[in-house]
Amino acid sequence: MARQKKPVHRVQMTEGKRSIIHQLLEKYDIQTAEDIQDALR
Repeated sequence: MARQKKPVHRVQMTEGKRSIIHQLLEKYDIQTAEDIQDALR
């Protein structure tokens, strides 16, 4: 009997979230996942 795949949870991208992401990218010059972790500390 084959397993059924679970549905993937997708996050809705709103303008507010998009704005926060752009601000983080500009302020912290994020290039890697490690840069993201450092910015969120």
